[in-house]
Amino acid sequence: MVSVTRESNNGRVAAHHGKPYAMSPVLLFSLLMVPMVINCFFMVYALVGWILEGRDKFNWSLEAVEVALWVALVVFVWCGLQLLYARWKGLPRGHILRLSSYGHMLIALLMTVSVIITVRL
Repeated sequence: MVSVTRESNNGRVAAHHGKPYAMSPVLLFSLLMVPMVINCFFMVYALVGWILEGRDKFNWSLEAVEVALWVALVVFVWCGLQLLYARWKGLPRGHILRLSSYGHMLIALLMTVSVIITVRL
């Protein structure tokens, strides 16, 4: 179990054997939640295209590729900014913020490909 203590000299919260956090846990949680929420809605949007039929699918497909490209762009920009922020804060390569950014970019790419394939069917 990790102990969390407050250092008296600068007031920062310390963990992991006395080393100070590189960022606030609340900020980390907030940064991790944004792409997760966007990708969850994106996944629902992409999966809806797989189950629709007839006129509903035609109406969905009219704007689906454009929506998918814009959502993927937003995810890529957000995750790119997260990666820049992680680098600026000096976070290690295996930090959850970096791994999450790469994972969410991959998910957004796969969902975009899924939407494009669904529209072409």
